[in-house]
Amino acid sequence: MGVKPLLVVQAHIDPDVLPEFERWYLGVHLHHMFKIPGITAAFRVHSSRPGPNWMTVFMFSDESVIQKALASREATQARQDWERWLPHASEVSVEVYTSLRPLPAYRHWS
Repeated sequence: MGVKPLLVVQAHIDPDVLPEFERWYLGVHLHHMFKIPGITAAFRVHSSRPGPNWMTVFMFSDESVIQKALASREATQARQDWERWLPHASEVSVEVYTSLRPLPAYRHWS
């Protein structure tokens, strides 16, 4: 059993709208995210560092579903959901992490 791939979404949401954003995110957006094929779990990450004040980590069932999940109608809907918040967001990033694989050994002959 390998490490599950992750989708990490983070942004700095304007603190003036953060409570409204949080209600929308928990009440609407998460439901849309869990309709994306292959998304199996979500975790909210809190950070005291400057920069993004909202981060969610989504877990995929395995690497084989990533491309299909990101290209799905459900993922398109989830991205469109975010559009209303873009005027209130900065430092937005969406990253996918998968397990590392060893490279073949390299031999240097002198």
